[in-house]
Amino acid sequence: MIQGIDVSHWQNDKSTSQKIDFTKAVKMGAKFAYIKVSERGGIDSDFEYNWKNAKAAGLLRGGYHFLRWDLSGLLQARLFCDILDDDPGELPPCADFEAPNKGSLYPSNALLEQFLVEVETILDKKPMLYTSPGYWNIHGRNKYTKTFDSKWAYYPLWIAHYMKTYTPGVSKPNELEPWKSNNKTWTFWQYTNLGDGLAYGAESKDIDLNWFNGTLDELKKFASSSGGTTTPTPADKPDIAALKTRVNKAIDEWAKTL
Repeated sequence: MIQGIDVSHWQNDKSTSQKIDFTKAVKMGAKFAYIKVSERGGIDSDFEYNWKNAKAAGLLRGGYHFLRWDLSGLLQARLFCDILDDDPGELPPCADFEAPNKGSLYPSNALLEQFLVEVETILDKKPMLYTSPGYWNIHGRNKYTKTFDSKWAYYPLWIAHYMKTYTPGVSKPNELEPWKSNNKTWTFWQYTNLGDGLAYGAESKDIDLNWFNGTLDELKKFASSSGGTTTPTPADKPDIAALKTRVNKAIDEWAKTL
């Protein structure tokens, strides 16, 4: 398996001018980084820096959006895709499906489906789904049948499963439905949130660590098949101010329909 990290503004100490040093993560053996792009209707405050500097360090990048239940999945997808439009990364875009179900506009996991379908429509890249066994067991089920619709197995799975006793190369995460029934398994595994943050270049004490379920060549092939490139090149600087203006306007227009 191949190791990688995932990061957001939580890995940055705002009281200092320093930010994540991705070259340290590379020295620790990381080959990829999943980077928080957005949450609900806002852009992660460190996205611009993290996206640019992870690429400069030679890491394969994927962007993720933290889904919230109280805003249209379509709007959240469009925000996410707007940010990634010019540089979508090498790995699949990802829906982070773990938020508490508070203030939901939806009776089931329709929010997630809205987001995933819209992201693929706009970016022309099959997105990935991030979740944990406990959360998926509740929110991944069909509201009416209480079972897991096979449609979810279409998407690559990034599973978050931490263990009290973890043995590298031996421990494995739970297999989730409907992937298991469709002879599929997880693609990425977030196996701990207690990695050595400082050693991996973060300012936070801890950092999330992940495995890719395959070899380095398979990871590069997966990146290539996702529509990205495995050769890091300079990225254009996103116009964050313009993006925020468009997002705020879209949210205001949506609010008028309530």
